[in-house]
Amino acid sequence: MSAVPASKVVPGFFRHALITVEPIAAVTGAAICLLKPHSYTELMTQGLGAYASDTKFLYTTIAGAWLHFAFIEAVVMRAYDDLRLWRMCCAAMVLSDLLYCLSAIEAVGGWAVWSQFGNWTAHDWTVMLGTVPPASIRLCILLGIGMKSTAAARTPTISTHTSEKY
Repeated sequence: MSAVPASKVVPGFFRHALITVEPIAAVTGAAICLLKPHSYTELMTQGLGAYASDTKFLYTTIAGAWLHFAFIEAVVMRAYDDLRLWRMCCAAMVLSDLLYCLSAIEAVGGWAVWSQFGNWTAHDWTVMLGTVPPASIRLCILLGIGMKSTAAARTPTISTHTSEKY
């Protein structure tokens, strides 16, 4: 079976968002977690949670996850123009996105508090608008929503077999 180039199927806006914009955002988030973990706590919890220095290792873990995202998107997905690989990467990242969104909901006190959109702060909007659009793009790639036809995008494979006799 021939490979399908992601660049022929995934719309340019989606590609740009995933391999250029989001890696920058992920590196920024990692820097905040590493350098200003108290700011990250305030951002996520509407100021309800307090940063405790004995939990610094958790922020380092979050920063590592974001740097992993940035590397996958800025390096791996940019280096390999293969729709199948992109879908596998997106599947893994969507799982992480789901848990990140759940953590954001837990951070403000659960579904009952989170679902009161009228009470959202600018930080709440920042968290969700920084997460949901890229996660939606990954989900679209994974499900094939908004993609161009894969039939015309297939790259021909070179056969070394010939039925002709010389």
